[in-house]
Amino acid sequence: MSQPYDEHEPADILHLEVHPSVVFKLGEDLITDAMQALIELVKNCYDADATWAEIIIRTGLADTETPDAPSIVIKDNGTGMTVEQIRRGWLTISNSVKREMKARGLSTHLGRTPLGDKGLGRLGAQRLGEIVTIVTRPAGAALEHELTIDWRAFQTKSSLNEVDLSLVTRPTKEAAGTILTITQLRDPKQWRDAAKSGSEDGTSALQKDLSVLISPYGDERGLRILLKVDEERIDLYDLPARVRNAAEVRYLLNYGNGKLDVAGEASLSYWAPQEKRSKAEDRVAFDSLLEADSGAAFLAWLNANRARQMEAFDCRAADEPYFLRAHRSISLSDLDNVALHRSEDGDMTPADPGPFRGEVDYVTLGQGHPEAFSNRSEFRNYLRSLAGVRVYRDGFGVRMDEDWLGLRKSQTSGSSFYTLRPENTLGFIDISARNNAQLVETTDREGFADTPHYRNLMALLQAWRSFTEQFQTFIRRSYNEYRQEIEVSKVGVDPAASSEILIQHVEDTRSRTIVTAKQRLRALRDDVEQTAKSHERVANELDASQRSLFAGSVDPAIAQELSSLQAADKRRGQSVVEIEEIVDSLESERAVLQILREQSDRLREQLAQTWETVSLGLTAEAVSHEVAHVAEGIAVRSAQIRRHLAEVEIADRRLSSYIQYVQSAASALKRQLAHLNPSLRYMRERRERISLSDFCRDVAEYHRDRWSKGPIGVTVEVGQDFTVEVNRGKLTQILDNLLLNSEYWLLQDHRLGTQASPEVHLLVNSPYLVVSDNGRGIDRSVESTLFEPFVSFKKRGEGRGLGLYVVTQLLDSEGCGIELAQDRNDHGRYYKFQLNLGGMRVDA
Repeated sequence: MSQPYDEHEPADILHLEVHPSVVFKLGEDLITDAMQALIELVKNCYDADATWAEIIIRTGLADTETPDAPSIVIKDNGTGMTVEQIRRGWLTISNSVKREMKARGLSTHLGRTPLGDKGLGRLGAQRLGEIVTIVTRPAGAALEHELTIDWRAFQTKSSLNEVDLSLVTRPTKEAAGTILTITQLRDPKQWRDAAKSGSEDGTSALQKDLSVLISPYGDERGLRILLKVDEERIDLYDLPARVRNAAEVRYLLNYGNGKLDVAGEASLSYWAPQEKRSKAEDRVAFDSLLEADSGAAFLAWLNANRARQMEAFDCRAADEPYFLRAHRSISLSDLDNVALHRSEDGDMTPADPGPFRGEVDYVTLGQGHPEAFSNRSEFRNYLRSLAGVRVYRDGFGVRMDEDWLGLRKSQTSGSSFYTLRPENTLGFIDISARNNAQLVETTDREGFADTPHYRNLMALLQAWRSFTEQFQTFIRRSYNEYRQEIEVSKVGVDPAASSEILIQHVEDTRSRTIVTAKQRLRALRDDVEQTAKSHERVANELDASQRSLFAGSVDPAIAQELSSLQAADKRRGQSVVEIEEIVDSLESERAVLQILREQSDRLREQLAQTWETVSLGLTAEAVSHEVAHVAEGIAVRSAQIRRHLAEVEIADRRLSSYIQYVQSAASALKRQLAHLNPSLRYMRERRERISLSDFCRDVAEYHRDRWSKGPIGVTVEVGQDFTVEVNRGKLTQILDNLLLNSEYWLLQDHRLGTQASPEVHLLVNSPYLVVSDNGRGIDRSVESTLFEPFVSFKKRGEGRGLGLYVVTQLLDSEGCGIELAQDRNDHGRYYKFQLNLGGMRVDA
């Protein structure tokens, strides 16, 4: 009789096994190309505390009688590997000891945080070639271990453990380190082509590709990479250093403790005209205005005439070889829409990407080329190969999109823009595994995962990019204005004069020129006529003398000279006539100047109307957003009620018809809003007398209702009330722009938790209206430029930088003004907008 079956007793013990094809598939998917595979292996040298690593590539193209077979060798002087480390690190796929070290916050003997953490780096070896041989000498042991893996042996096996690998151990006196040799390269042609594809600058594609993945900006991390191709040593660091030293503008970035410090330096050569595109007068102007006195007069002009902007940029004279130095501190918490994450305490705080540093250089190719290059063409080609701002983690490149900083997107057409041109910009952002662990690379090493920390890194760098645009625009435009002022002052015209005064100056100069020219032409005509008469008299006398019985023959040379003088008299007479016609034509130019004056007046009127239109557009945009939100809410709630009636089986025809009507009306309203054009023409209404206190209360009530479901409050305080005479719509636009600006930043502060009870305050005190809020205040860097167009701290796409400029223009059209009151808040910032409405005040 059979024994009863015990369902809890295992019939057999099974194990999961891995087919070798999985390893090859992982190598193909996770390591995108051979160059990346090479770098993954070099990273092991860094993790092994090596101070140098040498890459030796033999292409089989060496100019020798017996060239070596194609191979790749990677040597280092690191700590080597023990047998256990070989077993766990190399022979166990994805068993990463380095990941364990990171998780526990451990570092190597030299204080390095390991770069590898996925346990997949050794797959790079099988991506490069069929056979890999490892010779390693662990530190502190007089032993040498050798292991050879022939990946071809796995292709016919059904499991990885079916292939035996032999480890050889022998005594040695050599120092610690590892030599990894890859032979039977999978694609030897790739390495041959890359090594021999030298361009005009003498660099090969191999050298350029390596500069992307291995930082060519020095060995601050303590690991210097050496490269040898077919016994020829290639320096990865020298040429980039020479190119950087030729930079006209340099930016140094240093981030830590929530603040990014940026220093920008510009040399005089930044203003030098481009050799091919410049005019002769540009070169003359640069030589006389900047180079002659090393920019001393220009710097004095900046300090005297652009003092506010110089203060805003913290701009001053720089140390050699630079001319100007600017500085700005950018706080992470001040960024627009900063990304938050939950801290260990459970609070939502800005996601800090961790300390990083960087350097970005701008080379314009305006003047010559570094000595390392034989000509400008060679220099230009090498610069293009190196161009771009790259990210390096502990000296190893993180592959990013070509224009990951958006330099090309911000580039405008024409040669007059002053932003960083991507083809002339090179540099690095240096991060580390230890300090920037929250910046997580994607599994395929092609960039970073989209995390709050990475988004804030990008936000910081976009703020830096905005600073570069502002700084370079300021110094270039200032030079243009300085040059214009010098040139205009030579003709006795005030450079700050209005167009009307300049037109009148041209008219006066034209009139004086005509009068003077006519006077001198009359004198010249008289002289020409007298000379012609004298010549004619001499000719007559000579002719009479020849006919005399006692006269001798006239010297033919004298006769010829006299004939030439008479011909010249005729030409001078004709020239005088032509010049008189030119002067007469200047008389008709008076009508042209009159047309120009009328066009200038019309343009001034149109510009005033334009600012009214822009202001209305900004207001309409905000209102349409609010109305669309309300319409959407009505539509959603109506649909919910309709579903509820159906669920509870209430059949009321009138109620159903009403709900359908509400839904239809909400839908129609949304369609109308979709057609709302923010640039609708401003409809001017009659001017009226308005009590400013009543007006402010009405505006406050409107915004109080808008903000009723949010955290923002609004108060009105009246000191001395007064009456103004103005178009009500225009005054509404002025105040709405200021309140909408406060709303935006107060909501940001509330989201960050820095202001629990945000509030806007309006103070009426004749002849002023003061608008303030209890938010962060005005950033010091824009205090002097706040009312200029296109100045904004909002992120791209959110703000145009026109709101306050529009307010300025609208107030100016009424003879009024706006400024920042000199009171500072607890953050040390201005926070009050003081509107002087004296120009529209009605005196009692």
